[in-house]
Amino acid sequence: MKKKVLALTLVLVVLLLLPACKKKAPGQMSSEAMLAMVPAGPVMLMAFNFQQFAALDLFDNMIKKDWQKNAKAGKAFKDYQDFVDKTGVDLQKDVYAVVGTIYGGFDSENPEGIGIVNMKYDPDKLLAVLKQNQVFTAEEKYRDRNIYTLKNEDSRKDMRLAFLNKSNIIFGTPLQVKKAIDLNLDKGKSVLQTASLMKYVDKLDKNSMFWLAVGNIPEKIKNAPAGGMMPVDLSKAEAFTAFMDYKGKTFSGEFRLISYNEAGNKQIADMLNGLKSLGAMGSAKDPDLAQLLNGIQLSSAADHIKLTFSLSEELMNKMSAKAKDKANAMIPPAEPAAATGE
Repeated sequence: MKKKVLALTLVLVVLLLLPACKKKAPGQMSSEAMLAMVPAGPVMLMAFNFQQFAALDLFDNMIKKDWQKNAKAGKAFKDYQDFVDKTGVDLQKDVYAVVGTIYGGFDSENPEGIGIVNMKYDPDKLLAVLKQNQVFTAEEKYRDRNIYTLKNEDSRKDMRLAFLNKSNIIFGTPLQVKKAIDLNLDKGKSVLQTASLMKYVDKLDKNSMFWLAVGNIPEKIKNAPAGGMMPVDLSKAEAFTAFMDYKGKTFSGEFRLISYNEAGNKQIADMLNGLKSLGAMGSAKDPDLAQLLNGIQLSSAADHIKLTFSLSEELMNKMSAKAKDKANAMIPPAEPAAATGE
């Protein structure tokens, strides 16, 4: 009898939970699942949960309200709804996740890299709009895919785009785009087999709105001369990770520098906390700045330096507006046009 009651209870719990689970759209993937499509060997890996990002007021301000401020977008589409109607893509509903990478060194003028966008789209409709707006300069066949060369005013930046499959579009440098197509056709290795980077990625919360891992700190940063009033020893820095989430109208997250240098880590954390204290002294007349500083915490350990934060969306909007006002105030007023006479 007890077993039957337990079984019925479990069934009821499952039935109650099922409606609360958001059903994924066909083809929708998490950023973690998308890693299997990323070619092996990047030095940096980052990802966006675009559905979370698109739900922010910030998205509305950037994409919808400021549409005409983007010269290229304003020329091709009169407004955001016109973009949706012509492309068949509503960024807020149809784009699910984005993953980006960098290969080689950060010191390179033209680093290798790709971005993969998981989304709902009609390839024929989207391709027609892109061609109509002369986004491409050339087209080539690679295996069973078409690769399009993206128009770029800088001839040194050779970027390509391809429809990887029914739910994913890829763009990036030619070699990595081809490697991603190979990987999609079961040839090659994915980033999941790049142990030097994945050992950091595996520790991140990949369900957050944004996450990033850099597995190779550039030598020019590690070898930067220490000294002066703000001595910094980054000689043992080996990686950097970050994540940011948005829940309950609050942004929270972490930045972490992996460095096995306990004394050096403490020195840097103490220096940053000192700068924070100086900022707090000057925030008496600015309660928003005081709230911002209170939401940031700095600490160190034997193997890392860590900054964590928890900031309300309202505060972030206020600080953004203040920064925009200051930037506008620094722009000199336009000179009145000279009058012309007959």
